[in-house]
Amino acid sequence: MKSLTQIELTNLVHHLQALLPGTQLQEVLTNDRGLALGFQGETRYWLILDLLPATPLMLIFENQCPFKKAPKTKPAALFLKSHAKNLTLQAVDVLSDFGRVVRLTLSSRDQEKNCELEIRLIPKQSNLLIKADGKSISWEKPLPLSPPPQAEMPEPRTLEDIHEQWLQEQKGDNRPSQDPVAQFEKQKARNLEKKRKALLDIQKQIESHESEFWIQAGQELKMLGNLQISSELKKFVQEKESLSWNIENCFAKAKQLEGKKEGARQRQVLLIKEIADLERKRYSEQSKKSQLVDLMQKTEARGRKLQLSSGAIAYCGRSAQDNLALLRQAKAWDYWLHLRDYPGAHAILHRQRDQEIPESEIQQVAEWVAKESLSNKVLQDGSKLAVVFVECRFVRPIKGDKLGRVTYHSAKTLSFTLRQS
Repeated sequence: MKSLTQIELTNLVHHLQALLPGTQLQEVLTNDRGLALGFQGETRYWLILDLLPATPLMLIFENQCPFKKAPKTKPAALFLKSHAKNLTLQAVDVLSDFGRVVRLTLSSRDQEKNCELEIRLIPKQSNLLIKADGKSISWEKPLPLSPPPQAEMPEPRTLEDIHEQWLQEQKGDNRPSQDPVAQFEKQKARNLEKKRKALLDIQKQIESHESEFWIQAGQELKMLGNLQISSELKKFVQEKESLSWNIENCFAKAKQLEGKKEGARQRQVLLIKEIADLERKRYSEQSKKSQLVDLMQKTEARGRKLQLSSGAIAYCGRSAQDNLALLRQAKAWDYWLHLRDYPGAHAILHRQRDQEIPESEIQQVAEWVAKESLSNKVLQDGSKLAVVFVECRFVRPIKGDKLGRVTYHSAKTLSFTLRQS
């Protein structure tokens, strides 16, 4: 699902400011995806920090915590338990100068102990920075912050809608439509909207009379001078510059604007043609399916590949380094497969973005990985095996650990009986 916009985050923080100040941090839960902070007041509140790199989110729940705790605790969670547990939340603020950044301030009653949490909910910069007792720790290596770009905000979702979408995603119910025609028409409508908006902007530029005002200002300056020019044209004059400079500048600006109009007319003709072509365009299987990039060639990795009847391609590297290179170049929607209970036996299943891969092909890839990765002593006809498969967006290499080791979540498991051919 989409991350919070600036407006949605501001609305959430206003909601938190009415609930959380004065409550005490009593529990810290963690998994590979983020943290859940349990605050106790008259009611137990759970602040969820979902720190997925592309779609970070912050949510608040009362009493029940819809967060799956992992058996292994993260260093940031240990730091919080050591330095912030039982401290009282004093303030929740948005650091609007840097966009989607929230600060939580906690302290003890005597103000001797303090802790500050900086929650960055910026896509591709999601992070949690914690400072206490002169020490600090972060969820990921922090990047420098900069002012957010100015952009038109979409209509904000309600907090209830955001929570419901997130809960559905956790249950695996929030899947996009797999109907290729519906997907095609949806993308077509988006493209048409962008092109029509661009056409309106170009039309306004062509119809603008600004160049005429610059010419008029230049002519009045030639005839009357700086002091005599009419008041409505004085904004075109730089008072610190000379009369000759202003005259030359006015005519140069007019010429520049007329040149831009000519370029806009050319773009207008192209856009009108593109819009007409797009309106006539209809879905077809051939136009929809683009050629998959060969990951082996792209990464220069060594290994084997298996072409499936659906058009998808499975890759299995010869080494941990090859497998890591393939994972890093895989698309977010590609599948990462791993034979359960057999370290090192895994593959990448490269597919189209909305392509459904049948269980029969998942099993085919799993059997292929088993035969490519395991010895003949392990492989016996009728052996019971299980494969874990998950979209690559949910797989992360473990920094500083043995090459090839990863963490993952939201995985599915398929059990099957090995068939020797």
